[in-house]
Amino acid sequence: MTNGVATLGDVAERAGVSKSTVSRVLAAKRGQRIPFSITTQEKVRDAANALGYRPSKLARGLTKSRTGIIGLVVPSIKNSFFPNLIDAIESRLTEEGFNVILADTNADPLVERAKIEDLLSWRVDGLIIAPCQKNPDVGIFQDLKQKKVPFVLVDRNFPQTPFYSVVSDDYSGAVMMTEHLLSLGYRRIAVVSDSFTISTHRLRYAGYTDTLIRYGITPDPALSIQADATSEGGSEAMRSIMELPGLPDAVFFFGDPMVIGAMNECFSHGIKVPEDIAMAGYADLNYASVLRAPLTTVRQPRGLLGKFAVEILIAQLNGHNPGQFQLKLPVELVIRESCGANSEIPRRML
Repeated sequence: MTNGVATLGDVAERAGVSKSTVSRVLAAKRGQRIPFSITTQEKVRDAANALGYRPSKLARGLTKSRTGIIGLVVPSIKNSFFPNLIDAIESRLTEEGFNVILADTNADPLVERAKIEDLLSWRVDGLIIAPCQKNPDVGIFQDLKQKKVPFVLVDRNFPQTPFYSVVSDDYSGAVMMTEHLLSLGYRRIAVVSDSFTISTHRLRYAGYTDTLIRYGITPDPALSIQADATSEGGSEAMRSIMELPGLPDAVFFFGDPMVIGAMNECFSHGIKVPEDIAMAGYADLNYASVLRAPLTTVRQPRGLLGKFAVEILIAQLNGHNPGQFQLKLPVELVIRESCGANSEIPRRML
């Protein structure tokens, strides 16, 4: 045996038959006629059971031009949004009989390209990718398209490109949140975002600024802070906001993880949320409702993002046309105490 794992040859040697005989006996479906005696079949199955032999899915898949494996590429498994999305995608793929190889790019485009190329070397049937978008280069995705590799982008996309994608309506989500904060009487509303090369943050910022202008408020560049979409990034952003000449009325963070660090920073300096400053987030992650000030946020449909990404990929694998290239899903405004309102009733976007 190789590394303690029984091979087809080990089973054949123990049963006293050829490897092709073992392969045909073990690959036969229940009730299928096999051109070998009952005695030979029993020898093969007894040998396989005694050695604990398990057929190689990879080897079997290669002979059928399918491995049953999907590559899933995300920019971070630490960011709380992506573990939730990963779970939704993996659950749906399992229902369809696929296994998953997960790759974390650490939001590095060079690592992203290397991980994708490595997954292709494993002969994955297709790819689901949340691109890191640290630069505007779409070369790796153009390569996949040219090579006719089935793939779909999830959560983030590249406008005006022929790449299948499933995203949530980030522009409308930011509009809803900004309008809600304005309705509470806030006028100096700061925002904290990651890089604008990331499509989700660029669209959220556009929704925020367009709404302010529509309400007669000129966006103040001093109230726009860029930081990593992490708790640490939120802490750093909040320290920058505290250095402004006067606290803003509210801060709209473009990711829930940022709010954890920001709230801790406020509480450590005796600043109360929402009494002294209101806060809002984006995603509605599992912990949003149990923060010290339960978080007003925009709920993204993580389950549906995963479900539709898988369905679009499977359609490609089966040679079907998935339809529109860029599928956009609606989001919800979830109102809790961190913004200074008391209602916890979600408001669905129309």
